[in-house]
Amino acid sequence: MVLMLRLSGFFWLVALFFTAEASICNITGTWQNDLGSILKLSLDRGMFIEGSFHTMVETSKGSAGSTKTSKVTGLQNAGDEPTFAFSALWDGGSVSTWAGQCFGKSDAQVLKTIWLLRSSVSSTVKNWKATRIGEDIFYLMKKQ
Repeated sequence: MVLMLRLSGFFWLVALFFTAEASICNITGTWQNDLGSILKLSLDRGMFIEGSFHTMVETSKGSAGSTKTSKVTGLQNAGDEPTFAFSALWDGGSVSTWAGQCFGKSDAQVLKTIWLLRSSVSSTVKNWKATRIGEDIFYLMKKQ
């Protein structure tokens, strides 16, 4: 009987350890990238992304608008480390879209993304320089 209690206690600790390790990467929160831009995200009904993006960079002065902030909307897939996509419409006439995946556990989560920025241009001759592609890594900011 004592051996059974010890074994059941051991299995309980093992189960607790593996349950804690299997936590879901959650995109809800405030994130910051290496350039200092701030991304605030929340989920509605587990898949609809809403939030805001405050950029610290612009392709040209005023291209992100006077506040350099845009609402973001998008979608998230299901899963422990879900994929997602969201977009921002900038007051200066451009649009940005990020596609990526949430990685990590509750204390060390990152959003690894690829972004596409499409700027508004005045003619098809300038179309070649209207699209930029890059990578962003967002780090979950600690609650103060």
